[in-house]
Amino acid sequence: MADTMKAFWQDLHEIVDESEARALTLNEALDTWADGRAVEGNFFGLIDEQDRTIQFCFVDGIPDHVEDARHLRIVHADFPVPDRAGSFTALITIGEASAWIEKAFKVGANPDSYEGLGFSSWQ
Repeated sequence: MADTMKAFWQDLHEIVDESEARALTLNEALDTWADGRAVEGNFFGLIDEQDRTIQFCFVDGIPDHVEDARHLRIVHADFPVPDRAGSFTALITIGEASAWIEKAFKVGANPDSYEGLGFSSWQ
């Protein structure tokens, strides 16, 4: 289990580019992910020790009337694979995204460790 992972994000307060990724603990990563919730286009990404990336992007916002949004399937998960000119992707719930962040600290950003992914070519 990794103590820290490099992270990049866009939330309500700041943008941290992938080239300037910061080391975060699991709790810091989950807090940062939570800061970006509810806003379409906000994203959060992790880079593991083998330089593999998992990133999450909100494809929609959370409606004002929803109190517990963990069940909303509005997060695009993406594992870029430059050697194959594409990404393994899935549309997941907010709750699943939080669980996948926790899992990344245990097993890294290897798409083989996550279920429900499909491959999409970048061309």
